[in-house]
Amino acid sequence: MRRSLALASAVCLLAVTACDSSSDSSDGEPETVEELAEGGLVGLALVHRGFEAGDPETEQVLVFHDPGTGAPVQRIDLPDGALDPMAPAVPVHKQFSEDWQYFAFVTAEPNAVHLAVLTDPQEAGAEGADGEAGEGGEAGVFSYLPVESIPAGGDETLSAPAIHGDRLWFASAQGAGQPPQLMSVPLEAPAGTPSQEGSLALGEGQRPSDWTLTPDGSLHIRNSVPTEQVTGGEGNLVVRSTNGSVVNATLNTGGEQWQTFDDAPVWGGERALLRPDGTGEGGPNGAYLLEVEDQGHSATRLLEDEPSPVVQYALAPERDAILLQTEEKWFRVDLEDGAVTETAEAFPRYHDTSMDGWPLVVRWSQEPPADPDADPSESPGS
Repeated sequence: MRRSLALASAVCLLAVTACDSSSDSSDGEPETVEELAEGGLVGLALVHRGFEAGDPETEQVLVFHDPGTGAPVQRIDLPDGALDPMAPAVPVHKQFSEDWQYFAFVTAEPNAVHLAVLTDPQEAGAEGADGEAGEGGEAGVFSYLPVESIPAGGDETLSAPAIHGDRLWFASAQGAGQPPQLMSVPLEAPAGTPSQEGSLALGEGQRPSDWTLTPDGSLHIRNSVPTEQVTGGEGNLVVRSTNGSVVNATLNTGGEQWQTFDDAPVWGGERALLRPDGTGEGGPNGAYLLEVEDQGHSATRLLEDEPSPVVQYALAPERDAILLQTEEKWFRVDLEDGAVTETAEAFPRYHDTSMDGWPLVVRWSQEPPADPDADPSESPGS
């Protein structure tokens, strides 16, 4: 049975602004970033641009949803205007650190890459005058507040901030006809001299190559990676891989073309998710789970009978499950050794006031962030 789309508005945001605003810390709600990180940053993390029908530029919020019911359980405010409210696809999965402590974004005027830090509610509220909340949050709500900026110089244009491990990456373009350079700086010292990591080759129409980072942190620059024809399976498959991870793939089968999702997480290893090439009316629906096997490949159709294509997804850290969103609903697909074991409807898709009308996937966080200072011998299962 389909759950009502009113679910989002009916559920109170736990551990943030309680339904009864007079409640105090006696109910166990986290009051500091340390307390929040111990157990509150778990679930399907979505960025809402226009939270609860608000302004899509000023009401930008990271919300952790229960992956079973979709209920929102934790809210963190982003700086106003941190993300383009009308862009159809924003790679927000790259912009948050693994431990959720950092968020990176770019502004056009003035052009700069900014690093924001997860901040206690009382500190965010103290940023403003006369007890008003500071920029990026309201009193009593956890927020990401900007703490460092990397300004563009001269004719330079900065874009595409991404965080991986302990480094912040971004693209630097010096002018028309010049291939942008990929730079990185330490998260702990973003104002230092950046390291040059690679060059984005220019393609058709002088468009810079797409790029991403694989789960192991390897840099993949699409136009710099040769294609590989994979035979030995149904249809015609062409892939580009970096350090053993399939990043780009195009599959022609049954008269239809399927491609990897742009601006989406890389599966890692020899698997990838594929969507229809073009989502116009009358095209195929669902998605394909691709696996490259030795000199061949296999592809498993997902959600073929749904009336709309898959538009975004979240991967379980162990890659034993996927959450898939169509234009109407979220589904959960369970896997065992890469094979689909069960597919079930999870909850209706959420709404926001962005151009597409739904929140952007960051990732599916199943456990609290690891304490970098913890003794490994005391970890569960050791």
